[in-house]
Amino acid sequence: MNEKEILSSTRRIHDLLSVKRLKEAMTDLQPMLVVSGMNTWMEELEQIDNTYRVMLEYTVKGIQDPERQKVYRKIVAGLYELSDRVSEFLLTRLSTQYVHVRKRIFRDDPGLESFIQSFLRVPDRINPSDPEYLRDLSRLFHTIWLTDEFHEREVQLVERIRDSGILSVPEKGLLITALNFSVLRYFDRRKFELLFGFFESEDEELRQRALIGLLLAFYRYDTRLVYYPAIRGRFLVMDEYQNFKKMVQEVILQLIRGRNTDQLSRRMQEEILPEMLKLTPQIRNKLDLDKLLGESLSDEENPEWQEIFQDAPGLKDKMQELTEMQMEGDDVFIGTFQMLKGFPFFRHLINWFFPFTTNHPEILALEESGEFAWMKGFLDSVEKSFYLCNSDKYSICFGIRSMPADMQKFLSDGLHAEADQIKEMLDGDKILDPLQQGRRVIRQYIQDLYRFYRFYPDKQGFDDLFNWKLDFYRKSFYRELFIDDTDALYSIAGFYLQKKNYREAAEAFGILEQSGDMNADVLQKLGYAWQKAGNYQKALNYYLKADILSGENLWNLKKIGLCYRYLKQPELALPYYRQAELQDPDDLNTEVSIGHCLLDLQDYEGAMKSYYKVEYLMPGNHKVWRPIAWCSFVLGRFDQARKYYDKLIVREPSHHDLISLGHLEWCEGKRVEAIALYQQSMRTGKIDFNEFLTIFEQDRDQLVKHGIDQEEIPILLDRLRYLG
Repeated sequence: MNEKEILSSTRRIHDLLSVKRLKEAMTDLQPMLVVSGMNTWMEELEQIDNTYRVMLEYTVKGIQDPERQKVYRKIVAGLYELSDRVSEFLLTRLSTQYVHVRKRIFRDDPGLESFIQSFLRVPDRINPSDPEYLRDLSRLFHTIWLTDEFHEREVQLVERIRDSGILSVPEKGLLITALNFSVLRYFDRRKFELLFGFFESEDEELRQRALIGLLLAFYRYDTRLVYYPAIRGRFLVMDEYQNFKKMVQEVILQLIRGRNTDQLSRRMQEEILPEMLKLTPQIRNKLDLDKLLGESLSDEENPEWQEIFQDAPGLKDKMQELTEMQMEGDDVFIGTFQMLKGFPFFRHLINWFFPFTTNHPEILALEESGEFAWMKGFLDSVEKSFYLCNSDKYSICFGIRSMPADMQKFLSDGLHAEADQIKEMLDGDKILDPLQQGRRVIRQYIQDLYRFYRFYPDKQGFDDLFNWKLDFYRKSFYRELFIDDTDALYSIAGFYLQKKNYREAAEAFGILEQSGDMNADVLQKLGYAWQKAGNYQKALNYYLKADILSGENLWNLKKIGLCYRYLKQPELALPYYRQAELQDPDDLNTEVSIGHCLLDLQDYEGAMKSYYKVEYLMPGNHKVWRPIAWCSFVLGRFDQARKYYDKLIVREPSHHDLISLGHLEWCEGKRVEAIALYQQSMRTGKIDFNEFLTIFEQDRDQLVKHGIDQEEIPILLDRLRYLG
């Protein structure tokens, strides 16, 4: 079997086990065992098969066995574990993937065994002043990470690390990451138990790193963990810890933020930063009033939701927006620090996960170099920085050496100021918000993980967790933990909506609906999420349900009308827009929508009235000239149509404007002028003849209605073809 076949077979076996098709799973597992050549594993499968056959026979005969479910769980768990064991054995032998190459290199380290034995005897031998310090930590990291199944020795090794009074919190935090990576790479109940042990630590750095590892492992193995009730049970009783559910929610929200980091980075580079650079004391340009209509018709959120999104980035000022995003936990620095991950420091795997400490050998060397007299104070400020993750703190320490002196001073002063402000803030928040320290660790650690998965030179060798869907709300362990807490799911659903993850928001709000939470607010948000996801029928269904509960809510009425329009049902949309008009007669968005409905219904006189009202109340809106011109043309008011088309042509006409004006010229007998305009529409509108023809055919009936001979149309079109 080659690597692809091994991975495919393993996935299929796990899929079969997840739907309880054990016989097929065992049939698929057998060829892999044959290839492995491991007779003991073949015997293990045979034993499992025999036990399962006996259980089936007893069940068919109606023999009552109070241990049946326990035996069944053990059979399924055994099959999962056997398939993992043989799969990893085969992959380690032949895979060229980064992790398996590292396993082979690690296995051949001649000094590894003696080091491990020495550490088990004297676990406090790790010392930052030792020249072998980083190599020793790396050996520990790789031992934990690359060991598939933990036996007594590995368990003892991790427990010695956990209980050491000499190893520092940064060193223990680093090795918790190794344990997190290990359990995500290869399932083992002992790894879960060790992470539970770290979670019981009194230090927040260790607790939150362990919690993040546990949550990711529970997410990855949700289906499988049904067969390990002791592990699930221990997780669920963790609710007894103060603020446990709040910390779980915080981890999930920060992971969702991590998934959105690429989008945020693009926005920072393309929108926010350029806008900030434009800010000057000069008078700002007036708003483009055109954009208050048209685009805003479908995209505005219900203003009643404002209180839910009060912590969202500010909408009035870009600087305030940046600050608020940073305060919320958005990864606003990712674009800045991406270019600072090329230092030799980051070539070493463990340095990506090392909690920042001035005792790191490379930081000590930097401080003792004598290169900068102010370095000690600077490093202290970096260490205290609340918003910089650990990885970025290391980046800034190495990057500052190449900066001009004035930039060094500016950065140093800024970090000093931040350190003072954060100290003052934390001193106050410790009384008001005991979760602050935990939130800081969660934010920084998840941002560290994001940088590793995105920028580590061999990142392709890792399963990037930020490419996972991370739909925790669908997992059984999450639902069981929050079984009576719909507020938690509401918070996640609202967060998805705020971050414009509309499909996920719709799924999360949908679960709330299924749980019986049928208030108008949930239904409206379900409708809005599906609308933004492009499913207008589903959106309409929820808006209609909300309408029954909300009593002709203005925002909801307009959304119903909008969905009917998207679904090509203007006759159903119009009554809802009329109701909205009664509630707010001065809303030009509603007036435009009424005009569009009447236009679609070919009530051109009625449409004209709506468009004239918009033109009168907003004279600077030249977009309304287009439907006025078209309605005038359809009604045979050629002089009026020409007046509006001439005004459009003076500006930047669309190819539709040029084609429509061409129709007008033709209907007035000016064929040469019509042909010239048709040609211009294809040149300036950058459309080809086929696209022109599609638009033309849609307008054919209007041309015939205004006296154009049907026989003349193909002749003129052929003339256009000749002209090219």
